[in-house]
Amino acid sequence: MAAKIKFKIISISLLVLAALGLFIFFKYFFTYEQRQQVRRQIGSVTGQNLTVTIFGFDGRIIKRWTGVQKITSGRAKDDSGERNYTYFYTREGKYVQIPDSVWYMAEEE
Repeated sequence: MAAKIKFKIISISLLVLAALGLFIFFKYFFTYEQRQQVRRQIGSVTGQNLTVTIFGFDGRIIKRWTGVQKITSGRAKDDSGERNYTYFYTREGKYVQIPDSVWYMAEEE
């Protein structure tokens, strides 16, 4: 019986130590960009439930999609970092691409 208790105490101590080590590693040895990339990857796994609305220049609603899981910004092929478009997939699996010249809003449902 005493061996089981010692085993549980050692196991819990090792788990706490491992969790603390991971926290310190991610907090102090990851750059800001690396942390953002990990957050984006977690967000792409868990998904979101967004409503995307396209507006005209006069402020009226042109088109609205609900149940969008993830919105991604395209990058220029010449690595200038310039964003040319935004795209996502609808609930039905259809690809939608929005140019930067269009006003849109993505809201969490």
